[in-house]
Amino acid sequence: MHGASWLVLVGIWLSAIEAWPTLPAKFPIHFDFAGRPDSFVDKSVAAWFLLPVFATVMNVGLSFLTPMIQWMALKHPELVNMPRKEQWLKLDSQARQRTLKPVFGAMRVLQFMVMAQFLFIVVSSAKVASGQWSVLPTWPMYLFLAALGASVGWLLLRSVTAVKKEVKVFTDRS
Repeated sequence: MHGASWLVLVGIWLSAIEAWPTLPAKFPIHFDFAGRPDSFVDKSVAAWFLLPVFATVMNVGLSFLTPMIQWMALKHPELVNMPRKEQWLKLDSQARQRTLKPVFGAMRVLQFMVMAQFLFIVVSSAKVASGQWSVLPTWPMYLFLAALGASVGWLLLRSVTAVKKEVKVFTDRS
């Protein structure tokens, strides 16, 4: 899933580069809840490529989040926010690392979903700007928000279950 996020990021950049020559002198940079453009800017490299730059920064940041949390769990576990934290802190470092694996999997899914949403926004914005579409379709945004909420719920469930399992193993050994 991690590699897929990077492939989608490449797609974001290729889509933005491909759309650049066809953009009008003014293009929409913001849309209302109905998908209608409500803010326009003059065509400039900075304005058009701001979203791909932001997506890149976000993807890099999310990619470094996993190793940073792993390091924190080893060196400063008190800084890691996990369910049943008091019990989690009593686990040995290997058990704490095992509890993080499902969390990292869920984080990668979220990272992919965010990159896919950026791709949708870049492609859709280009279609509206070029006149191919009159409005930005809103249903993918609502679908994304629903999937994001479900993913966060899944992440919480997986982390609670992982900690519960390791605490049980730890308790059974003692």
